[in-house]
Amino acid sequence: MMRLSRKSQPQGSFDDTKGSLAVQQCATEQSRAELEEATQRTAHYLALGAAGALLAYLQQEKHMVLGAGSVHVSIVSPASFVHIDSATVDALELVKPLRAAKQRSKATTLYNLLNHTKTACGATLLRANILQPLTHVGTLNLRYEAVEEVLASEEMHMDIAQALQALPRDLDKVCRGLGMRASSPKKDPAQRIGALVQSVILVKETLSAMPGLAKVLAPAQSELLNAVGSSAAHPVFAGLAAAISAVLDEDVQSSKTPFVSRMQQCFAVKTGRDSFLDLARANFCRISEDIHKLAAAYSEQFSLNLKLQYAAKRGFYLSMPKPGTPTKQGGPEVPPLPKDFIQVDAMRSRSTVTCTTHKLNALNSRLSDASSDCLVLTEQILEGTVATVCREMDALHCLINGIALLDVLQSFATVVNTAHGSYVRPKMSEKGPLAIVEGRHPLMEQLQGSDEFVPNDTYLADCSSFHIISGPNMAGKSTYLRQVAMIAVMAHAGCFVPAKFAAVQVMDRLLTRLGSSDCIEHNSSSFLMEMQETAHIVSAATDRSLILIDELGRSTSTADGIAIAWAVSEELIGLGAYTLFATHFTALSELAELYPNAKLWHFSVEGSAQGLHYGHKLLPGQHQSAHYGLLLAPVVGVLEEVTQEAYRIAELVEQADSKAASRSATAEAEELRAVYSMAHRVMCIAQAARDIPDGVDVRKQLGSLKREAMRVLRRE
Repeated sequence: MMRLSRKSQPQGSFDDTKGSLAVQQCATEQSRAELEEATQRTAHYLALGAAGALLAYLQQEKHMVLGAGSVHVSIVSPASFVHIDSATVDALELVKPLRAAKQRSKATTLYNLLNHTKTACGATLLRANILQPLTHVGTLNLRYEAVEEVLASEEMHMDIAQALQALPRDLDKVCRGLGMRASSPKKDPAQRIGALVQSVILVKETLSAMPGLAKVLAPAQSELLNAVGSSAAHPVFAGLAAAISAVLDEDVQSSKTPFVSRMQQCFAVKTGRDSFLDLARANFCRISEDIHKLAAAYSEQFSLNLKLQYAAKRGFYLSMPKPGTPTKQGGPEVPPLPKDFIQVDAMRSRSTVTCTTHKLNALNSRLSDASSDCLVLTEQILEGTVATVCREMDALHCLINGIALLDVLQSFATVVNTAHGSYVRPKMSEKGPLAIVEGRHPLMEQLQGSDEFVPNDTYLADCSSFHIISGPNMAGKSTYLRQVAMIAVMAHAGCFVPAKFAAVQVMDRLLTRLGSSDCIEHNSSSFLMEMQETAHIVSAATDRSLILIDELGRSTSTADGIAIAWAVSEELIGLGAYTLFATHFTALSELAELYPNAKLWHFSVEGSAQGLHYGHKLLPGQHQSAHYGLLLAPVVGVLEEVTQEAYRIAELVEQADSKAASRSATAEAEELRAVYSMAHRVMCIAQAARDIPDGVDVRKQLGSLKREAMRVLRRE
């Protein structure tokens, strides 16, 4: 993957008309029809302008242009993906851990947990699916079916993994070298030609593995596996393989070692195809031998432990232990560098130096010229073959995309097979509840084990869309919120989830306000960061969003914090967005009495003189205050007289709260609560009738509810 530096582009680069023309020029034939439709819609002008600016950046800064018909372009609606902002990505540790992992073998991010891919393109697609999960129910069900079939057959799973392992790891570079062209004649062509030859070698290795992959997927029943198998068995690839085999040497293969890779590129074409190429190769080999002989002569002449190494940019160089350091055998110290040696730089280990000589530099220059001669002649011979491959660029793009998807699906199956606990296929729906039975945090379970982790249930629906979760610190509130978010992301990526049952409504956004920290770079306090995140949630949320809020309003005064938390809660309750709201503000529990779709939950904790016992179990209702903070105070060394005074003040506050609660416990208030309860029951019946039309007798349920309402409302 090409590394792009961040640099601002002039406004003229974002012209949508120029961008449309530039994209159409490099797009494949199948993509051009879609682009012609897009140019007629004003909704895509920003995307076309951004694409044009990117192509201008490649030409101006990287001095590269994309060849005609080399890029597969597709226009996708933003509604096809779940929107996840960068703050949520960081807080949930989707791709990057908040803290450095102490044990590298443990999964510290969702990406690390799910990544069992065999190819670079599969890993890239997995990362994209985590950061931009899918929203199309049909596509997700196809993925579930494929994963389910792979799980059902251990033999198929192993065969797919072995077939993917046989493919080149850098499969995503297959089309890059074929489509890139130098925009400046002054630019050294060796790098571009080397990438071109490397791409042809990768195409050869990929096509040679396709018959085996097609054979593995032949018995598959799911639609996605069949599609990938059909793509691998496409007859056009047999013709491409024959055309490439007629030119390339049978033994040539890709390599990540710089010098070996350059040799493979120079000797890629069969011997005897061009006499000038054979002479250039002989010169290349002769100079390489001279360099190795020179290094051996230096080692013998100066009695130094020299190692000959190669780098793509500077060629061959020498490395040796740093002068003055003792040898491993306990002998004399390493002597200083000879006068003819030129020290280049110190290695990272600080115990090794790299050096060169004028003779070695001269040989490197000759070797570079010989290598360039080989590559230029190789490009001329491969010109016809490259043109043949480029004509089938659409098929190659389709094949690589299919392999990437297959890699992701087998990775999901591997996650399920190697997990500590059971995983289940989620039931996705356009509109319905978010119901999770015995859900588990995938990362915490990996770290602790399924026996130690306590599972919890979740039920969010139209009649129960806002959950207020209370409990002391370390009871499990934050873990529970992240658990629900990760299960939702995994389900939208097409993966099975850690639970006994999961029904997930398609969400359009995942919005969170987790953690508490300031930002010195932006001169933002903790409270300002909270308000910025809250403002984004309130402005971006819809009735199909999943919202997770952990401790809103704690960075300001208690009165202001409760007021802000209450106002934001009422806004989200009225919106109907599925929301989990963890808080220490007991005043927010009154929302459950005012709104039928607001529910109270708490995490159970048992306090005693010996300390606290955390059950980590989510239970209905509000937790009964047991002064958990005061129980913890003596443990950490707070003075006893301070703790006693704190108990006295806490009792005074509780007495004031109980008096206020007794004043609200009137007959009128009880009747109002009964009305709200009846309304809530009606909403439950309505949603059940909509989601399960054949499983609910609505008339019977409403009759029973009517009789109960009459008994409650007539009670004196």
